[in-house]
Order: sequence, then structure tokens, then C-alpha cells
Amino acid sequence: MFLGALLDLGGIDVPSFVASLHEFLPLSFAVDIRKVHRKGIVATQVVVSEPNPPKERRARDLFDLLTGSPLPEALREKALKILWRIAEVEGKIHGLPPDEVHLHEIGGGDTLVDIVGTLYALDLLGVQAVYASPVPTGRGFIHTAHGVLPVPAPATLELLRGVPVYTGTLEGELTTPTGAALVSSLAQSFGPCPSLVVQEVGYGAGMQDLEVPNVLRVILGEREERAIPERNVLLETNIDDMSPQILEYLTERLFQAGALDVFVTPIYMKKQRPAFTLSVLSPLSLAPLLRTIIFEETTTLGIREYEVTKWVLPRTATEIPTPWGTVRGKAVTKHGRVVILPEYEDCKKIAAQTGLPLQEVLKIAQESASREGVPTPGHRENH
Repeated sequence: MFLGALLDLGGIDVPSFVASLHEFLPLSFAVDIRKVHRKGIVATQVVVSEPNPPKERRARDLFDLLTGSPLPEALREKALKILWRIAEVEGKIHGLPPDEVHLHEIGGGDTLVDIVGTLYALDLLGVQAVYASPVPTGRGFIHTAHGVLPVPAPATLELLRGVPVYTGTLEGELTTPTGAALVSSLAQSFGPCPSLVVQEVGYGAGMQDLEVPNVLRVILGEREERAIPERNVLLETNIDDMSPQILEYLTERLFQAGALDVFVTPIYMKKQRPAFTLSVLSPLSLAPLLRTIIFEETTTLGIREYEVTKWVLPRTATEIPTPWGTVRGKAVTKHGRVVILPEYEDCKKIAAQTGLPLQEVLKIAQESASREGVPTPGHRENH
């Protein structure tokens, strides 16, 4: 439904898109894209099928397919991260290592097409941020390879930890594990639609014909200049009995897992013992994972957790021409004025290569951005 809604927006050449999927994924599969009606709404339905699928696949088989794929590196890493989350959850439920999990309902090639296709479509559309409403799960029971299970399925519910959900009044499964993994991994926050200048609206059709239109609606637009609130979680713990050498590795691992920010504050605890406060800013959906990492990698016995609101100014990725080549940057709109911020890591590499002071490289990059009038395309949002 997510992929169907993105294709329904227009702006993507469908035959070329499908050809790219076949190039990215070394599988034998067919993609049927059609228009259907759901209670008076015309929506795009995507049906993926494998002519001769294996009876079952282990998660590691899908990891191997993705790892060897010619998919662009950034998209491949995102796809692997989403697939790993699914495998971790299934492993937890069935008591198996993640890569040994047999993925029954979500083990076919359609899972990879759903994940890779959605990421690729978002990339083609230039979407830089995704926001979602609370997630409907449905209710009742479903038949699976493991027998009759309650709705939401155990894997779906695990993948939606930290995400606002509601069962609603409809019988049946409204959110699948793959859908839960996608929305919880991609959405920056959940709640009302942020203030947008609407450009396109797309509808993706589900397989069932329900009492209400069984569609997923996607709104593509540019964010207004004013700051947008994001709901995050702040994890904190005080530590006074751990070597600070661990902090570098811990910080790297937290950032790799999706932490938005990690910082350490020196403090004094009881009896004036020197210590520090570890603070981790997390998306709602990743708080359980980041808590686990903190418990694994530190000596702490407890973690405080607060839900916080972060106000974010609109920003776009841009490129800055410099005497040493192109430098990545961010264009931030403040009070109607665009401010260009050069990417620190790019300037750091230039300083190391040229021997120039880093401050001088940053200054020249900023002056170049102002002089050249770096283009700042609209910040496209997806809700």
C-alpha cells in the first residue's frame, strides 16, 4: 500500500521503476501495478508475485540477496537495517538468532520488493522527511504458518514499540509486519499532519474491500518556513563506575542504531564522586533498541525516559562549489533568509588534505555559498 501510494503520486516513470527493481534484486518476480476502486476512491495497487518461490527462506538468505545487490549504497544500508529489525523481532518471538529465523508470511520476494521499492520511490521523489498518523492495527485473529494469532500479530506489535497505535472497529489485519517495519523506521514522528503546502496526493490500495476505503493516503508537499514540532524520547542515566574509554564506542554504536544525538555532561554524585550523565535523543520507535544498547554497553542499572518535543527549522540538502571541489551542505531557512551550513566532515577532509586550518576552509565554503547563490530546492515532505 505504501509503494502503491507513492507511485500514485505521479512523477515516477513506472516501467523504468520496475526495470530498476529487477536490476536491483536478483530474484525472479513479477510486479503488477493497476488502478482499483475502494469505496469510490481510485487507488494504485501493487501486487508482487514469484513464479517459483522457495518453500521458506531464512532471514540470512534475504540479507545475502541485499548485500550483493547493485542498489545504491545508502538505500541498501537502509533496506538492510529495516530487514534486520524484522529478523530481530521474529527471532525474539521464536527464540532464534535473527539470521536463522524462517520468515514465513514475510519471507517471499515481495518483502524485498516492498522495502526496496518504497525506499527507491521516496528517493526518486526527493522526499527528505516522513511523518505519519497513529497506526491502525485492526483486531480479531488471522491464520498464519504458526497457527491462529491475534491481531495485531506479535511481530507487528513488537515493530510498533514506541509508536502510537489504535485497534479501531474493523475486523482483520490492517498493518502487517512489513508495513510496521517501514513506517516505524521511516517516520520521524507520529501525529497530525505538519503544516505543508500540498503538491500531490496519492492512494495505495490494500487487497481487501472493507467497510471503509481500504487505502493508504500519502500527501507530498513542501514544508512551510516555520519550525515543525517532532516528538522524540530523551534517555538519560548517571554513571560513576565505568571507564570513560567506553564512551567513544558506545556513542558510535548509538548513532549507528539511529540515535538523533548523544551527549555527555560531567556531574558530581553522592559524596561528591565525579560522574557523568549520558543523554540520548531518540525517535519514538527506536527508544527500546537504544535502551537495550545502553544497558549492554554501560554499567548503569536504570535509565530515565522522557517524551520531548523538538522544534525543527526547514532545511534542504545542497551542494557548495569551492576551490577544492563540491562540498555538501544544509540550507536552513530563518526568518525568510536562507543560511548555508557547510558539511563539517567534508571541510575536515579538505583541511587534512590541504594543510589549511579548518576554520579557514569553513569560512571559504560559506563565502562561496553566498557568492554563488547555491540553489535551495523546496523541502519535500511525505505524510
